[in-house]
Amino acid sequence: MHTWNPSDVDRDRADRDRADRDRYDSPDTFDLHGRPRRSDGRWPLAGAAAAVLGALGSFVLGWDPDEGITQAGTDAIYREAGEHGSVIRAGASLGFVAVAALIVFAAGFTRALGRRAPDSLAVPVMRTAFGAAAACLIFAFGLKHVLAGGVPGGIDDNFYTPADVEVFSVLVSQMQYAAWWGVMLAAAAAAVLAFSGPRVLPRWFGAVSVALSGISIGATLLVGLPYSAGLLAPLWLLAAAVAAYRIRPADAARGRHR
Repeated sequence: MHTWNPSDVDRDRADRDRADRDRYDSPDTFDLHGRPRRSDGRWPLAGAAAAVLGALGSFVLGWDPDEGITQAGTDAIYREAGEHGSVIRAGASLGFVAVAALIVFAAGFTRALGRRAPDSLAVPVMRTAFGAAAACLIFAFGLKHVLAGGVPGGIDDNFYTPADVEVFSVLVSQMQYAAWWGVMLAAAAAAVLAFSGPRVLPRWFGAVSVALSGISIGATLLVGLPYSAGLLAPLWLLAAAVAAYRIRPADAARGRHR
């Protein structure tokens, strides 16, 4: 025979409160009319898009004057930049699309991780790091469009001198790589989540995050080369998109049954 215990009341009340939170707070469970809502499970694709388009916009469709052009002086750089104007412009435009995809992925990824580790400081750290990366990338790709407009034959070439184009070419060639550094901080936060406490993220993804963030942060702090982030961040985003896709079903279940 079951003996009544006051703790049973507290347990029942907690269960009801949890059910109410699931019903009204979970964005994947019910809509405003109480009808079941489909999970928006395609956001991991935005991470893959950010990786591919970011690589294209940063260094595949980029331009770095070689040493011979640099030594030849301002006029040589100006002429060489004009020959790559359309490539620079295309890279800048794709870069902005990559930033939009990165913001979508960051919103979905940090929301999912916030459900799986609601008390972890690593989640807001990751969210802030993604935001910093997006801001820096907007600035970098904006400079890239300025460079494309200032080269001979560019849309704004009458407003810029050859010396201006030389300066912008240096800034763009460096910032299009260094602006990804915030993503590597997000990778470090992901490593913390993967290896601390309950398994919020797969261990293989934690290992990838440790390796890539360690290389980039170490190169920045020890050698003064933050530009490695531009090469490593797209790789990490691809891995993050795969990890996000694999935790997505569990996250949806967590949203329904928390």
